[in-house]
Amino acid sequence: MIEFRCFRNDDPPRLAEIWRTADLGPSAMQPMTSALLEAAVFSKPYFDRQGLFVALDDGRAVGFAHAAFGPNAERSGLDMSKGTTLLVVVVPHAEHEAIAAGLIARCEGYLAGRGATVILGGGAPDVGGFCLGLYGGSDVPGVLDSSVAMQAAFRQAGYEEADRIAVLRRPLAGFRPPVNRLQLAIRRSTTLSVVDEPSRRTWWEAATTTGLALRRYVLRNQAEELLGSATFWDMQPLASAWGVSAAGLMHVDIEGPRRRQGLASYLVAEAMHDLASEGVSLVETHVSQGNAAALSLFEKLGFDAVEYGTVFRKP
Repeated sequence: MIEFRCFRNDDPPRLAEIWRTADLGPSAMQPMTSALLEAAVFSKPYFDRQGLFVALDDGRAVGFAHAAFGPNAERSGLDMSKGTTLLVVVVPHAEHEAIAAGLIARCEGYLAGRGATVILGGGAPDVGGFCLGLYGGSDVPGVLDSSVAMQAAFRQAGYEEADRIAVLRRPLAGFRPPVNRLQLAIRRSTTLSVVDEPSRRTWWEAATTTGLALRRYVLRNQAEELLGSATFWDMQPLASAWGVSAAGLMHVDIEGPRRRQGLASYLVAEAMHDLASEGVSLVETHVSQGNAAALSLFEKLGFDAVEYGTVFRKP
């Protein structure tokens, strides 16, 4: 008989074993360990054990699911009006579908009980904040298409597609920034500085990226006015498991009045050139399929889509 309970302090080895046994696809960290889960999940200041459910079959852990919330508009705390079930991980089992359904139902109850009126499935940049570096690559991309069983679990639970996330990659071997009149004009009128381990700009950024190696490229004009920035992180431990040195592009922020002036293309290209000079071999970023401007920008810089993920929503 399948039983369900909330997370206990002695569960990390069990959850790591479930992760290693389940088929989560090539963009999930393997082999999983308790230490990796501690760093990316349990140590976060907003982790709530009541939102992580474990399924047991005659005392043996056979699955788990994790429900969580994202930040408020100011990114100064959690927004309890919208939550998500980040992951539903189940080992090969004769009752796989029933176990997954039971886990999702308990996550929904947890989220609704704390005030959620919007319930999602899969991680996204505006919800969750867990498992960065363990699943999905440079960001949390919903549920990847390569995680077939997890996608099926959400669809069988009545979830519908809310967004599609493209996982984009660009090898840096031989990369050179584009050269045209606009880019040359930007180069002459701006300065680009590099900040390693920059100060975190919000509580949410601090909470989600503490322990990650960040690098921020900052673009200013000759009057020292901020034009924009691009923030990357060293994609560990996934990158080392893939056998490459990879940087994840987390944010490209261009100041409002400065948008659509070619600054984002210049900033990202120069940052990639600098990263390549320091031995980084691959850059990855995630973009919503609804963000046509960002997709066009990265296509021009030579990025290709290598995988897609779905963010689900409970009607």
